[in-house]
Amino acid sequence: MANRVLPLLCILFIGITACQKEQASTNEETALPDNMYDLKVTNTFDFKSTRDIKMRVRIENANYKGEIYRVNVYDDFPTIANLISSAIVTAGDDLELSFRIPSSLGDIYIEKVSSFGARELQRLESADYLAATFKQSSTLQLKRMTGSGLDCTTGCSTTYNNYSGNLSLSSGSICITGTYSGKLTLSGSVVVRICGTANISKLEYDNNSTATMYFLENSIIILNDLDMKNSNTLLLNFSDSLKVTSNIDIVGQFTNNGKMSIHGNLKIKNQNPGFVNSGQLYVEDDLEVENKLINNYSLYTNKKINVKNGASVTNNCELFSVADFENDGTFLNYGYVKCYALAKIKSGKTFFNYDGALLSTEDIEISGTIDGSSTSGLSTVKVADNTNFKSGAEIKGNVELCDSTGVNSNNGTLTSPAAFACANYIATSACNPEGFGSATVNDSDGDGVANNMDDYPNDASRAYTSYYPSASSYSTLGFEDLWPSQGDFDFNDLVISYQVKQVLNASNDVVEFYSTYFVRAIGASYDNGFGFQLDDITPSEIANITGQSISKNYLSFNSNKTESGQNKAVIIVYDSPEPLINRVGGSMFNTIKTNGTGTYDTLNLYVSFTNPMASSKLSPSKFNPFIMVNGQRGVELHLPDMIPTTKVNSQLLGTFDDDSNPTLNKFYRTKNNLPFVIEVPATFDYPAEKASISDAYSYFINWAVSEGVNYKNWYENVSGYRNANKIY
Repeated sequence: MANRVLPLLCILFIGITACQKEQASTNEETALPDNMYDLKVTNTFDFKSTRDIKMRVRIENANYKGEIYRVNVYDDFPTIANLISSAIVTAGDDLELSFRIPSSLGDIYIEKVSSFGARELQRLESADYLAATFKQSSTLQLKRMTGSGLDCTTGCSTTYNNYSGNLSLSSGSICITGTYSGKLTLSGSVVVRICGTANISKLEYDNNSTATMYFLENSIIILNDLDMKNSNTLLLNFSDSLKVTSNIDIVGQFTNNGKMSIHGNLKIKNQNPGFVNSGQLYVEDDLEVENKLINNYSLYTNKKINVKNGASVTNNCELFSVADFENDGTFLNYGYVKCYALAKIKSGKTFFNYDGALLSTEDIEISGTIDGSSTSGLSTVKVADNTNFKSGAEIKGNVELCDSTGVNSNNGTLTSPAAFACANYIATSACNPEGFGSATVNDSDGDGVANNMDDYPNDASRAYTSYYPSASSYSTLGFEDLWPSQGDFDFNDLVISYQVKQVLNASNDVVEFYSTYFVRAIGASYDNGFGFQLDDITPSEIANITGQSISKNYLSFNSNKTESGQNKAVIIVYDSPEPLINRVGGSMFNTIKTNGTGTYDTLNLYVSFTNPMASSKLSPSKFNPFIMVNGQRGVELHLPDMIPTTKVNSQLLGTFDDDSNPTLNKFYRTKNNLPFVIEVPATFDYPAEKASISDAYSYFINWAVSEGVNYKNWYENVSGYRNANKIY
């Protein structure tokens, strides 16, 4: 709770010098301030933990003239990601997208979905302006999943250049440049980076080591022997030329982000996160998985693949086995598995085939289960020659087994909707060069968007949904409600989490606007109303609003439920939070740890428009939330530099601790440019009562002093980032 020594009457009627607090100043710019009161930043830093992205997407080649595609934007690989934004584009046209992401998000993933169901993916490093061009309809290659972001010119405690001889390394950050030959022995917590050409006779990790090895971009590595038997060790390859000349057993953590060839057998024995292949991996002999393998791109085995009992494999892209493929563990196939010989699903084991996934094999022997684990579409098992469906085996779920020569023996159980059929269609893609069947474009509502891309296939006025911050997450606002006086920086006078969902038509115009709110905490005695201004929308463009909570009488409304007397569309979510919360006694609401925990209700707001609205007019940057302090309509508080509504008491701007200057487009900042409101793109764990945000979060000040460059994820539950005693 903010200090109530300065009541609102003082703010309104007493002279500035009588109420204004003395601001502490930072005397040494290079040192971190001790507390929030000493913190000072420039007016170019707005305390956003988000980044606004503008992206151009172009699809150059279509399957037929005028083909329409869907574009999805994700925060990770689509099978494990949150959907951020979507749109519809015609091949040959440019699509302009505006969306907001967490500042800490390094890469985003852009997926193109065709009317035939073909999916192609690009990864882009986050930037303010991005462009994604899909040049081919079926041969686009997925880029490696991530870059190292490292080099051998900075941060090296010791550098070995053009060195020949054995090295035993135990501490520091070691860089190896030029050419190197010899044996490397790693112990302790040493971190080694290789940037040149290396011929390593043996890379050996000590049994008690937590060492990390990086083969960086543009390096050329020949590795003749690898001894990696400690599960706490780490090896990350970013080289496009890593050659392993012998059999290797992997017990430590190994991630391949480049191109890697193993001229021998590969045994994967490591546990979480397992062996992760996000690049191109070639294994000359057998691949044996004893624990965990995740394949995000391309894995080719020249002999057989054996998934052992107790092991698990997740295939997100393409996996090839020239000889037999044997699953005696758990296999999750989201992409394409090709076996040029016999595929065996062992008794008691399951091969999960997800929506659009394909297992293509010469022969198959099923003693266990094939599970079509999808709720939205079919997967396929394609058999070129012999199918042996043994007693005790089962095929179930949304999967078809297609054997054009007929099932040779059928002694298992086929559970509907699974079927012996060849009717499915799976398009070729970056991860599936084979594909299956022939496409039939279905568009039930005739809006030009195929059913497989249409979230509303039977409604021509709606095509898809878009979200902020994502389809499965909420953003959080924290207010200091003593404005224009400075509070105690716990940002819990009012804490609201919210999510925005927009429904758009085939022209990418918004037809409906939904938002959901939770009042999570009230660390103040004021009764604060809450609303938002749509900065690019006029009141007359709103058709109707439903879901508002109005229980007071200090506001007035137009017939469409927008607030009257406003130049822009101002939508009041509630005029008092009390009907939306359930207090359990004690002061405040969910900010004092020793009090009981109150509950809160969900408020669902719906906005319709007189005509479909251009999506750019409803981008997250145009959504302008604010509170009305203690039932006084003119005392409204916004995020830094967001413009107030027409009804603000402009006489308060620039008074007391507020340094707003409308002529400079500066609003709701102190003289040190500190905010009165923050937004975090997550369900933020806010500070407890009387704990400043810098006391609760160890790196908040570091983040602010760096003006958002360092510790972009300062609010996450990461070891060392939080003081649990200061967080509610």
